[in-house]
Amino acid sequence: MFIHMDNNELNEVSSISINKINKDGNELQSEKAEVNMNRKEKLQKSENEVIIVDIKGAVKHPNIYKMKRTDRVKQLLDKAQVLDNADLSTINLAEKLLDQKVIYIPKKGEIVAANTNSLRNSNDLRQGQTLALKTELNNSQQEKINLNSASETQLQSVDGIGPTKAKAIIEYREQHGNFASVEQLKEVKGIGTKTLERIRDFFVV
Repeated sequence: MFIHMDNNELNEVSSISINKINKDGNELQSEKAEVNMNRKEKLQKSENEVIIVDIKGAVKHPNIYKMKRTDRVKQLLDKAQVLDNADLSTINLAEKLLDQKVIYIPKKGEIVAANTNSLRNSNDLRQGQTLALKTELNNSQQEKINLNSASETQLQSVDGIGPTKAKAIIEYREQHGNFASVEQLKEVKGIGTKTLERIRDFFVV
């Protein structure tokens, strides 16, 4: 089927098509501009975001500082003012600052633990200190068991000693007399070198 259109109708159709293309193109450009604007705003917001950093050690003004997220260690040291005896050989001045971090600047000649980083997370420090405190407390509270007076129940309170081994220890004690040393447990049936290594710290004689 053939549709005949005169010149005026053709011009009108062409004009409508061109206008639609221009409109679509303008809308697309507008959307792109809006996306770029949003990205720029987010980037600026991120760059201006404030973080909190703690600096200690060989600096004139050890303190907690408010810094920008894009700041480096060098910029923090400029504020805290490094002392003349500070050792910066292990400090990465170009490293980016992170929120809730502790930066420790050692003195020249100061021995710093190998597993201690100059840039540390304060949460990790608190958790490590808490764990060390709990471990120390548990060790101090752990009462050693006397092999020569312990009951089966007391013996079984030690990890690695079940009912069978506990009974064997008491039978050995009854047959051979008191233990002269904790090492003598190796003579008890069912207790080998590996087991003794695990349990020796829990006993005394």
